[in-house]
Amino acid sequence: MSTTSRREFIAITGAALAGAAADLSAFQTTGRRVYAYVGSRTRGPGFGIGGGGGVTVFSVNMADGSLTEVSRTGPEHDDLNCDGMCISADARFLYAVIQTPAFGRPGGGGGISAFAINRQNGSLTHLNTLPSMGANPVGVIIDRTNSRVLVANHGAVAFVSTITKRDGVPVVETVTDDATIALFPVRPDGSLEQASDVHVFARRPPVESGRDAAAHQVIFDRTQRWAIASDNGRDHIYVYPFNPRSQMLEGRAFPTPPGRAPRHLIFHPGAPYFFITNEREASVSSFHFDSDTGEVRAVQTGATIPEGYSGPRVSPSNIAMHPNGKFLYAANRGDDSIAIFAIDEGSGRMTPVNTVKCGGRGTREMNFEPSGRYFYVCNAQSSDVTMFVADATTGMLTQGPKLAIERPGVIHFATL
Repeated sequence: MSTTSRREFIAITGAALAGAAADLSAFQTTGRRVYAYVGSRTRGPGFGIGGGGGVTVFSVNMADGSLTEVSRTGPEHDDLNCDGMCISADARFLYAVIQTPAFGRPGGGGGISAFAINRQNGSLTHLNTLPSMGANPVGVIIDRTNSRVLVANHGAVAFVSTITKRDGVPVVETVTDDATIALFPVRPDGSLEQASDVHVFARRPPVESGRDAAAHQVIFDRTQRWAIASDNGRDHIYVYPFNPRSQMLEGRAFPTPPGRAPRHLIFHPGAPYFFITNEREASVSSFHFDSDTGEVRAVQTGATIPEGYSGPRVSPSNIAMHPNGKFLYAANRGDDSIAIFAIDEGSGRMTPVNTVKCGGRGTREMNFEPSGRYFYVCNAQSSDVTMFVADATTGMLTQGPKLAIERPGVIHFATL
């Protein structure tokens, strides 16, 4: 088991710890416990190749933010190449994608696994696993009524040649697997039914050059009357009407500027705005969202690296927001840093606050535990999770100790 010591943490963070741990009354009086679920990526040169993946469960010490391992999924789930995860609103179920283009057979696409969460110790019991209806699933979300799960399937990374005739002349075309959003009804026991519908992103016309469609994430708006997905291959945002009885997905596409590659999204908890990292531009964008009509309007785009930056090429990955809605965090792969922005809740505009090192290499996903005191960053390349103390007033992050864990890709929390 891996754990970080309280003594080590206090030595590193000092005064920041005292401020972050000042209000523990809710947990002390109710006796509720916070658990962290860390999904790991598999070994091997490609997606889902080789063992070593799965989900590890940690208890969170709310006095200092340290993590102590309590259980993990068994060897039967070591091929669970986990790069996307969600937990139901009632903390009873966890859903994790299996990122591979070859689930069950070559060309079989990816998978989605459902687990029940033990209310006593946070451990996981496997319920079922289904094809995700697309290659390399990367995003998954469940609605707050626990009725529907949506999965974003990126599509294959490798290109495939196909022969067609154009004006009677044979030509070679290169395509990738379809990028899709799949809709799964949820049974009362938390297991998944077969997909009721799959929306396939529009491919680039054969006469056009450039990257093809690639689904990267899907989330709900604040009202949960809409689902929003990113296409970071063809530079689009898709918007779907949604309700807990939905059986079909009918998406409307909103184009974003070519070449930005919108990747990860997050909604503001109290204002009509969402924010997206742009994978190929080292920037983050804010958008206004009309929950009555589903209309999307661009507000602002700002750089995630300082002016005059001359380091390695930066490719932003994940995005996070403090639970109070005042600060936004974007991960800079390449520079191994986190860009911090203050959010104007009235306009959706962002103001740079600072940039801090993430404490490791190859940042994937990152997340706040429910109170917003502690922030955790998954560094897949350096095989560790870095913990930070978050200042809810300034948005600043103070680095604490690191937890060694093989190839972490995603972290989520449940209060039991």
